[in-house]
Amino acid sequence: MIKLKEITKENWFEIIQLSSAEDQKNKIFERDIASNCLSLTQASIEGTWTVKAIFDEETPVGFTMYGFSEELSGYEICRIMIDYRHQGKGFGKQAIKLVIESMIVKFDCDEILLTFHPENEKAKKLYESIGFKDTGKVITQFVDELIYSYKVNENTLK
Repeated sequence: MIKLKEITKENWFEIIQLSSAEDQKNKIFERDIASNCLSLTQASIEGTWTVKAIFDEETPVGFTMYGFSEELSGYEICRIMIDYRHQGKGFGKQAIKLVIESMIVKFDCDEILLTFHPENEKAKKLYESIGFKDTGKVITQFVDELIYSYKVNENTLK
């Protein structure tokens, strides 16, 4: 069963060793996402992000970062990643649902945003299956990313 856990001095090193693909290990900028190490650094500097480890029972399988994005002027799931060794097991979908539930409780928000590379078809399919919709807007980061929106009042987590 998937759980979101605090990142602590006991588990942080395991979390930064997770990566989205085997050939992306030890990279600051992975192909489709910033590394967990970079994300933890960003969160500690900016101070506005919530970071959590994603665990399957006692095994770390992923990482998430969420909070209020000044750049998007809304609440955002800034990072969600499942380690390449644990992909294809449904953990991503379960984790996103837990993050949405956490954000609704913590921030009392009615919309949740996320961005991703347009060529990341797996992410697009996953996000749309949960209820995220294309806003038709793009944000320029290191590359252009699509902006998707989840309207809390229009969706029921399945």
